[in-house]
Amino acid sequence: MNSPFDDGEEIRLKSFRAAQNRISILMFIMLVTEFAASTLMIVLFAVFPQLKTDTFQFELMQALLYLSYVAVPVLLYGVISGKRLGNYFSFKRGRKHTVAVGFAAMGAVYFAQLVATVVSYLFESVNIYPDAGIFDPSSDPAVLALRFVYIAVFPAIFEELMTRGIVLRELLPYGKGFAIITSGAIFGLMHMNPLQLPFAFIAGVAMAYAVVYCGSLRVSVAVHFANNFISVLLTALPEFLPEDIAFYIEALITFVIFAAGSIAAIWLMLHKDELKEQKCVECNEPYKVDLRENTLKKISPMLYVYAAATVTMALVTLFTTAMAGL
Repeated sequence: MNSPFDDGEEIRLKSFRAAQNRISILMFIMLVTEFAASTLMIVLFAVFPQLKTDTFQFELMQALLYLSYVAVPVLLYGVISGKRLGNYFSFKRGRKHTVAVGFAAMGAVYFAQLVATVVSYLFESVNIYPDAGIFDPSSDPAVLALRFVYIAVFPAIFEELMTRGIVLRELLPYGKGFAIITSGAIFGLMHMNPLQLPFAFIAGVAMAYAVVYCGSLRVSVAVHFANNFISVLLTALPEFLPEDIAFYIEALITFVIFAAGSIAAIWLMLHKDELKEQKCVECNEPYKVDLRENTLKKISPMLYVYAAATVTMALVTLFTTAMAGL
């Protein structure tokens, strides 16, 4: 495919920055929406304190809060850009070996969880205990059903549409490497959690690579849903089974998934020559920007501002948690 920007690198660079600015606007909308929704929740808890004591009502509020700050920005982006969101949800052309790629991505996600565990231990070694985003165990069927919806289903749809759909697809024409790394970085930053940031970055890069390779968002949606579904399930197990049995089941599931992911990754590497023969029209970098020189200057200032804002919020959260532990 010939690029309409072959007249010069400067024209491609201008379009490249415009794409980054659109992404930045999307993420800033998410920040503002999350702040507004969180403020409203604080007010509601102050006016109706029973919302905090009733587990189901509390989790329902959490679900509505989450849905507001991930769904609203995505829908607004569709309105502002004038583009159908369906265009971002699938890259239309499927590829071979999608199942193997999905298992490999799942293995990478579990490796990312190991990294997050190490980071957690490092924090704890200096008496800092940041929120890991883990919810309290519950045996209430209504609470569990709600968690499966807003922790497994909603993120698999809206977070994937936002990061691997909109962000990745907007950047792919300018270079696969930058698109994959940036979408993974934004996935990490949007969590604004010191423990989830490294996990989400590694997992985000793995799922972005899977989407680029497979040519479909379905693989990352499936991996995201499976990971979060298993997390909810494992958290609930001690409420129904003896603690030691629940531990062994969790260890077995972790081992099987990590082993399957490792085997899939090795198999894919052994078949890399065959995989290179596959083509994907949407992933051929028609407007590729040369990032080998002056890379930092070619990144939009708005992306730097977004990164600084989210990192600052994560550090403030870490600092307040550390002060609370003193």
